[in-house]
Amino acid sequence: MTRVGILAIIVDRSATLYTVAMICTGLLLCHPGRAVAALPTVDELMEELHISVGDKQRILDGKIVDWGADEGSDRELALGMAFLAKAKPEVLAEMYRESAISRDIQVITSRGEITGEGTIADLAGVKLEPNGEKEGRRYLEVEPGDKLNLNAKEMAAFHALRSGANTEVPVTEVEALIRQGLLDRYQAYRKKGLAGIAPYERSHGNRRQAGDELALFTKELTRVAKYLPALHDYLMNYPRGLSKEEGKNLEEFFYWLNIDVFGRPTYVLDHRILYLVSNAVVAVERQYYASHDYNSMLQVIAGLPTKEGTFCFYIGRISTDQVSGLMAPALHPVSRVIAAPYIKDMFQKVQAKAKAK
Repeated sequence: MTRVGILAIIVDRSATLYTVAMICTGLLLCHPGRAVAALPTVDELMEELHISVGDKQRILDGKIVDWGADEGSDRELALGMAFLAKAKPEVLAEMYRESAISRDIQVITSRGEITGEGTIADLAGVKLEPNGEKEGRRYLEVEPGDKLNLNAKEMAAFHALRSGANTEVPVTEVEALIRQGLLDRYQAYRKKGLAGIAPYERSHGNRRQAGDELALFTKELTRVAKYLPALHDYLMNYPRGLSKEEGKNLEEFFYWLNIDVFGRPTYVLDHRILYLVSNAVVAVERQYYASHDYNSMLQVIAGLPTKEGTFCFYIGRISTDQVSGLMAPALHPVSRVIAAPYIKDMFQKVQAKAKAK
């Protein structure tokens, strides 16, 4: 199979993950605000994003439009979109509380919240499903590369388990090591932020640093830095806290997800931030670990209420090795074309459910 053919499959998987991730952030857009901030108007933000007058009318007509976003590396795919939800902020907030969209997504096989310092009990629902034995063997036979995103310590633990096992895959023991690895990564992130994210071992002694990728993605949030510098500083320097006053505007949540991607379980560690400003809100989602197919993801949605409803502006940035290298200039536009319909489909569901309320 050619690399383009492989890319179509991989980006298809990544698009599914994009879609699943937006279930979690898309409904955080429009929560009643509590603090006053110098935010742009809808027209000002559209002008900054180079959204034309014609596209604004399309948004008012219920369409989802694209806006171009620069990419900072050959592994980064960036997608920008804008749409209108014809509902008041409190209606969309209630949809989020009810998980009105995520209940419809069958590829999320399990999920759970991690609180405080985290415990193995928080991860009890992490299972090798689907196809547990097949996936378990991948872990036991893992080597540096892109089949699984693991560091050297994690790989050594699976190798040690393999050496003591018989010919059958000890699924329960593999699950236990996966849970421990997820817990270790969560605790390191909570303690040290982006600097605490353990690298992924690649072939030929190379490493992929998801923390560095997320730092780059965050630096690229130039409008967050412009209009909400305290939030941007928090994202760059997490877990360093906001001031007491600014902290009143922020809520954060930590989750693990198991997503069935073409018969493979994909374990994701997810940090979600909700920042309330005046009568608008910014929702940020960091996926600071994914077990395979992509390295990291950052998504931001800003919701600005108007008389027509709530204008929602989205930017998503994902890192994947599948679009890097000499063919990157050709692969990136193809990848965006493949991924965009999945995201638009999800936002269309958000629009429909909001309108029906």
